[in-house]
Formats: sequence, C-alpha cells, structure tokens
Amino acid sequence: MSFNDLWIAEGEECRHAIVTIENNMVQHLYKVVAEQKVIVIGNLPNAVELDRNAMGRLPMHEHLLFTEVLTLEEGFTEDVQAYLQPLRDRNKAESCLLYLIRLAWDQSARSLDHSWETISNEFKSFQGGKVLGLYRAVGQQRALVIVDFETVTDINRFTNISCLQLSSVERVWALRDYHIFAEDVWKYFRV
Repeated sequence: MSFNDLWIAEGEECRHAIVTIENNMVQHLYKVVAEQKVIVIGNLPNAVELDRNAMGRLPMHEHLLFTEVLTLEEGFTEDVQAYLQPLRDRNKAESCLLYLIRLAWDQSARSLDHSWETISNEFKSFQGGKVLGLYRAVGQQRALVIVDFETVTDINRFTNISCLQLSSVERVWALRDYHIFAEDVWKYFRV
C-alpha cells in the first residue's frame, strides 16, 4: 500500500469512527498525540460484539493492532461530545487536548476496593480541571481518568489529591479530540 493509499484508507476509517461517535457506539474516542494509537472507551453489550467489530466490521481491521483491551467499570462519565463541541467551534485550528491518566494501587492490599466510592466523589468535585470520565479496570487495582487541564502543572496537582495517596501514576497520555484529528486527516495528510 502506498503512503497516499494509506491516508485515503485512514480517511475512510475516520469517517467510520465519527459515525460510531454520532451513533453512541463509543463514549470516548481519542487520538494519542504523536503515536499511531487511538484510545476507545466503547459501549458494546458484550465481548462477542467487540470481537466481531475488531476482527471484521471495522473498515481497516486488517491493519489494526489492539495492544490492550480492558473491561471497565464506569465510575462516571460526562457527556464528552457536548463538552468538546464548544471547544471545537471556538477554534478548529487548535486541537482539544485532554489527558488520560492510568493509576494503579497495590494489588495485594486491594485498597481500591475500599476507596472507589470516595475517589469517584472526589473526582466529581475536583476543581483543578474537568474530570470527564472515571473507569476502573475490572479485576485489577487500576483506574483510568480522562481530564481536561489548563496546564500540565495541573496534572501533578491532580495526582497528589488526598484520595490518590495510595496510588501511583503508571502512564499519562495526551489525547486529541478525534473529530479534530479526523479533520486533519481529511485536509492535510496527503502526499
């Protein structure tokens, strides 16, 4: 496949991805900054449907590599599309940049089991940024948090809030709003 053919196929995948957002098949869909990865928090009824979509229904399924698939328990989710729309309208040239923070607790202590409700409540009322989603990885002592911060300094403040004292930050991903990424693909990524 030529480079140009790849971007044409990527453009088709972007069209399909936008339809999945509009049809509420996914709650979150983001392009990871500077990586050939997307992060999807889906809304499929079961693992069989995930397998069917991943292995055959997605337009570029033969080119996709799933590096990690987690079953998530939702703590809470804001209406992310409604939240991002005014940001998209205000300045389409600038990407709506969010962050996905992966937190971990000591597996043997099972402290997340006891503090999940407290963490969820504290994140809902957090004032140093907008928490858009909180998810717990089922069967693990891990959580994923999607947050909109004004500055990267706010990430350090966030990870030091009292309910996270027994956790560690495993990874922070910078995420682009998928709609803005798709527009870039359609407009700019051609030879």
